[in-house]
Amino acid sequence: MNLSYISMDRETGWFGLKLMVAAAGISVAVKYGGPYLALPETMPVVIGMILLPTAIMAGILYRWQRNSASAPKNLQGSPTSTQGLTPEESPQSECD
Repeated sequence: MNLSYISMDRETGWFGLKLMVAAAGISVAVKYGGPYLALPETMPVVIGMILLPTAIMAGILYRWQRNSASAPKNLQGSPTSTQGLTPEESPQSECD
């Protein structure tokens, strides 16, 4: 079987492996450690257990996007449109 069509650099592979190990660790912790938590069976606790992981991940991704070097620098207001502008009027990216 020839897998030469798969091109993945080493950094991406390590990131994927770390992600899978972290997910497996969290899964084991929830499966075997969860029953030892004395949480009341009320609706706010259930809703919190459902929404908290999503809220945490959204916060992490938002912060990661804000700190990313590839994120656009003008995040205030609506996105600017360059349609109808001459090349002299169009904004230049910082990468140029």
